[in-house]
Amino acid sequence: MEEVLTNPKAGFYINRDVFGAEGDFITSPEVSQMFGEMVGVWAMCLWEQMGQPKRVNLVELGPGRGTLMADLLRGASKFKNFTESLHIHMVECSPALQKLQHQSLKCMDEENTSEGVDKRSLSTLAGTPVSWHATLEQVPFGLPTIIIAHEFYDALPVHQFQRGSRGWCEKMIDVTEDSSFHFVLSPQPTPATLYLMKRCKWAVPKEVEKLNQIEVCPKAMDLTSTLAKRIGVDGGGALIIDYGLNGVVSDSLQ
Repeated sequence: MEEVLTNPKAGFYINRDVFGAEGDFITSPEVSQMFGEMVGVWAMCLWEQMGQPKRVNLVELGPGRGTLMADLLRGASKFKNFTESLHIHMVECSPALQKLQHQSLKCMDEENTSEGVDKRSLSTLAGTPVSWHATLEQVPFGLPTIIIAHEFYDALPVHQFQRGSRGWCEKMIDVTEDSSFHFVLSPQPTPATLYLMKRCKWAVPKEVEKLNQIEVCPKAMDLTSTLAKRIGVDGGGALIIDYGLNGVVSDSLQ
């Protein structure tokens, strides 16, 4: 799944705009500017609760077209003390989407002739510096950090396991004789089966016993741990917005 989503040449998210009416799905920020503005209200309230620090990292994971962040900055632009404290960090692995985000935030690249100093962009929406990173780990530490993740978790790759006569087997993809794809079950335990099924401690055992199939997202587990550790060290908070059933997931693939 990770290869299909983020392959540098043919990944689903890498080389095209998948959002909006002409794409594959529409997200809440694309429906109304009020969504991003309300997220901005939350971010500013958190900033005030932290004592209005002079410098803050505002991080968005998987920013799409940059619509949410653009609406946030436009709505907050009149509150100078807040916007002047911000350094925006967009965590995005797609070069195509980075360009769209650059346009949405109306960024200008600053001229910089000093050696060893990274060029950065400045959003003219609120005069706020903006940086792009492929992963959260590349975002600098040492400052209070406000993190926004809207429909990011549901884009992370998952492993699926199906209960069979041999116990839990990983659901995998194989190629048929006519070169089409189809699902198969692993003939032997895979590393994911041996490792991930032991990490389902969040699932109620009685619920799992009723299922013939279960889904596990290791990247979501690791990301949540990373967010908690970063906020624990540097201070701040995270707003994670997603949509789905509240329970053990057996099959979310579409």
